Amino acid sequence: MIERAPRRLSDMKRWTYILPVIVFIYVICYIDRTNISFALPHLKTDMHLTGAQQGLASGIFFWGYLLLQIPGGYIAERWSAKRWVAILIVLWSVAAMASGLTHTFGQLILARFLLGVAEGGVQPALMTTIRSWFPFSERSRAYAIFKLYTPIAAIVAAPFSGIILTYADWRWMFIIQGGAPLIVGLIAWLAVVRDTPAKAGWLSETERNFIESSRIEEGEPLKHRATFKAAFTSRIVWQFALIYTLTQMGLLGLTLWLPSVLKKAFHTDMQVGFVAILPQIAAGVAIILVGRSADRRGSHVAHMSVVLGSAAVILTGASLISTQQKWLVLAAMVLGTAASIAWYGPFWATVTKLVPVAAAGAGMGLINGVGNLGSFFGPYIGGWLSDLSGGGYALTQAFFGGVFGIAALLVLTLRKQLRAATTLESAGAEKEPKEEEPAPNPV
Repeated sequence: MIERAPRRLSDMKRWTYILPVIVFIYVICYIDRTNISFALPHLKTDMHLTGAQQGLASGIFFWGYLLLQIPGGYIAERWSAKRWVAILIVLWSVAAMASGLTHTFGQLILARFLLGVAEGGVQPALMTTIRSWFPFSERSRAYAIFKLYTPIAAIVAAPFSGIILTYADWRWMFIIQGGAPLIVGLIAWLAVVRDTPAKAGWLSETERNFIESSRIEEGEPLKHRATFKAAFTSRIVWQFALIYTLTQMGLLGLTLWLPSVLKKAFHTDMQVGFVAILPQIAAGVAIILVGRSADRRGSHVAHMSVVLGSAAVILTGASLISTQQKWLVLAAMVLGTAASIAWYGPFWATVTKLVPVAAAGAGMGLINGVGNLGSFFGPYIGGWLSDLSGGGYALTQAFFGGVFGIAALLVLTLRKQLRAATTLESAGAEKEPKEEEPAPNPV
């Protein structure tokens, strides 16, 4: 029988201790990944980089990022997420700072590739940690809060990088932002995070019992032995990987082309800088609201399909709007960006429900790793379509709208499997009486 959920704030530290540290770690991670976009104009001058070399310097990260995705989730599951992430924080910090010490294009490419390798194992390990600390009934909200790293990093990165570049140069930007995880992130991670609730001395017995009994009631063993084979041979893992690839292609493509679309509409850099923040704020709000609603209603597939379908309609419709109608362009970008991200919480919660336990860690890494190939190809396809249409963005927006539409249709194929998993869980739960009082809504 699942214990009544804790109601005192002191018994809800999984929300106030674990998640803030995880989000903080990955905000730094995301800034170190994307800050090269601010350095490129300076690198072009100092290292005499061609356009192709600039593109390679930006994209090489994702090829390194692939290497530790599957091993990263596997090691976190089989060994220790806490120790594994601590090691990776040190390695990624060194690689990030090394980017500021490079003098040739080859050195820069090597540093960015190694940064991708180090960061590649972080996300699956963090997501494995969330899975250990939150029962399925809370995971949509937990993963939604984790995804806040995207809008937070997007809002923080520009002024943070701008200040450094104003008073120093691109080398110091890499060194300062690369040193942050080593100085601040590592201390916070080691002080707070534990692999499981059972190992956290700062956790109350009430909260520990609630987390563990909830996971057991939902049919999830607290200890299991994952394997690589289970991940690679699981059909549902590859199904999730395909969906994630499409969403990442659309999301990163939209994110990279958004400033260009807004600049055509609003003309000045100051106006663009201001309005470009609005889609990120809307995305942060949408992530939380959709994650919260999916947990409360239990309709994760419906929430994902509606949100992705909305992104498809909004972005496709935006391709018909003239850049002269700047407020319509802004509205489409705000709503489109929010819809293109808000599916994240229900998606990863559903992954933890449907992916076999034996494939959990490696499976999450495989999904994230394969999915990020979309992050690599999306910008190139978007640029090619822009060139094909004579420099316009209508065809690009329509393409990304179609990508989200296909993802929405593929999500609907998960409905039957999720219903079957929930039915089995309910059948097992009927053997014991349940408390009727619902869990509190901490978010």
